[in-house]
Amino acid sequence: MLACSAFLLIILPAALSAQIFKVDKTQFLTVTSGLLAIDLSNNYLDEKFIEKPSAADLISLDKDDVPFFDQIAFQPYSKSLKDWSDYTAIAAIGIATYTAFDHDYWMDNLMVFSEIMLAQSAFAKWTKTFSSRYRPFVYDAEVSDRKKREYNSQHSFYSMHSSTTFAASTFAYYYYSQNFGKSIPTALLLYLPSVATAVLRVASANHFPSDVVTGAVIGSGFSYLICRIHRSDTVVINLGFNNIGFSIKY
Repeated sequence: MLACSAFLLIILPAALSAQIFKVDKTQFLTVTSGLLAIDLSNNYLDEKFIEKPSAADLISLDKDDVPFFDQIAFQPYSKSLKDWSDYTAIAAIGIATYTAFDHDYWMDNLMVFSEIMLAQSAFAKWTKTFSSRYRPFVYDAEVSDRKKREYNSQHSFYSMHSSTTFAASTFAYYYYSQNFGKSIPTALLLYLPSVATAVLRVASANHFPSDVVTGAVIGSGFSYLICRIHRSDTVVINLGFNNIGFSIKY
C-alpha cells in the first residue's frame, strides 16, 4: 500500500491534471500583499517588543515551572538535530510544491500554496513575539549565556517549523485526496517529514512538545481553510499523459 501511494504521488503531476482550485487573481494579490506586509513587519518590529534577558533573569529560570508534559524537551542542545529539522522541513515543502505542479493549473495551485505559507508564517511570527516563551535550551547550564540572550531564544511558542511543515503536508494531502480519494498510507507518507520535523525540534531542545503540537494544529488549520476557500466549483479532470480530458460541473 505504501509503495502504491508513493507511486501515485510521483506520477500525479505527470498523469493527472485536475482543476481543484480557482483563484481570483485580484483578490489573491490584495490578500498576499497584506500578509507579506504583516510578515515582513515582524522582522523589524520583533526586537522592539522583546527585551533581552538579564543575567538575573537567566539565573531565576526554574525547570519546575514548566508544565510536566513539556519537560521531556529538557535535552542537551543539539545543533546537528536542529539542522536535520531544517532538512525535513525543506522535504515537506518540496513534496507539497511538487504535488502542486499540475499540467494546466499549476499557477492556481501555487498561488493557493503561497497564500497558505504566508498566512501561517505571519501568524506564527507575531505569536512568537507576543508570547516570548524561552526555548528549552535556555534552561541548559551547558549553553552559553550569549546564545541564551539572543532574541530568537524567546521564540519557543509556537513552532514555526511545525506550523510550516504541517501546512505544507495538509495542502499536499488535500490536493491528493481530491484526485484519488482519502488514503491512510498516502497521508502517512505526506505527513512523515512534518512529524520528523516536530520530533527533531523537541529533541534538539529548540521547542517544547506543546509548541510543536500547537504549530501542527494551527498550520494544518490555515492550510485546510484556505484550500476550502479556493476550492473550484467546476472540477476539470484530464487523464493520461496526452491530456485527454472531460469536465464535471456541479
